[in-house]
Amino acid sequence: MSQPVKLSTSLILDARLTSEITERSIAGQIEFWARLGRAIEPLLQGAQSLALSRAGATMPLSDCLASVDSAAGRERLAAYLHSQPYPHYEPAPDTAGLLIRTDASGQRALGRFVRREFTVVKRLGK
Repeated sequence: MSQPVKLSTSLILDARLTSEITERSIAGQIEFWARLGRAIEPLLQGAQSLALSRAGATMPLSDCLASVDSAAGRERLAAYLHSQPYPHYEPAPDTAGLLIRTDASGQRALGRFVRREFTVVKRLGK
């Protein structure tokens, strides 16, 4: 039996944008999120649940999607990638298919992944 409920405008907007991508109705998208949350909640500890709740309230999905291919979005991605553990990888300029790997010590190497292993083509130093 269906029941009318009041939802925030931002949730409806996020559901509308996401439902277009996932080919669900807006109501179907919100129900999917509710089922997902209900399935995940017992697996989380209290602090994890609270942290996820706070993180979700930081920036609405619609704002995230709108800023993905912008200068701000690229800056957020770069900051996130640099905050991750080493090694870091970045595309090598003017060499298609090659990457530059930077280790925690600052050593840099030019190479590519072969069967999930980074194969060094040339050492670049620091």
